[in-house]
Amino acid sequence: MIDFGLLDALDAEAIGPPGRRVFRLRARVGDRYASLWLEKESVAALGRSFSALLAERSKRRGQPADPVEDVGNFPQAAHVDLQVARLGLDWNGDLEHIIVIADDAAAVESGDTAFRMAVDRSHALHCVDQFHEVVVGGRPICALCHEALEYAGQSHFCPGQNGHTVEIPLPPLESD
Repeated sequence: MIDFGLLDALDAEAIGPPGRRVFRLRARVGDRYASLWLEKESVAALGRSFSALLAERSKRRGQPADPVEDVGNFPQAAHVDLQVARLGLDWNGDLEHIIVIADDAAAVESGDTAFRMAVDRSHALHCVDQFHEVVVGGRPICALCHEALEYAGQSHFCPGQNGHTVEIPLPPLESD
């Protein structure tokens, strides 16, 4: 297992044109870098999970976050380059760190853990918004649910429409 420990910086990145993008988390500790390649939905779910963990368990809920470092110039070849097949989270309440565990297909098959990193509260709060921006970047947004559309005017499942995506004409009222 590769244990990166407490991160100095973390962000997400989308590479390629909308519809054919690939996504990765970019992590840095000192001069060591890790690329964790994920599906778009996994990046979005990770941001939501960070938010939920902090809302449910942080003793500093509602307090402003400390400034965070930027990942900086990310190298072409990271020290760790992992295609994530399974992602897990844990919470260290004493330190208020989110522990991220990522496994590739080989680790899943063998039952081992491939990669571990700790994310402090300030970085996790920063990532909640940053991950969402990366996932929806470059595409139009639904005015009701604020989720990304593949193209303008696209029909999609939207909680704001209460399950209705097509306007159905009502028959005229009959007078008595």
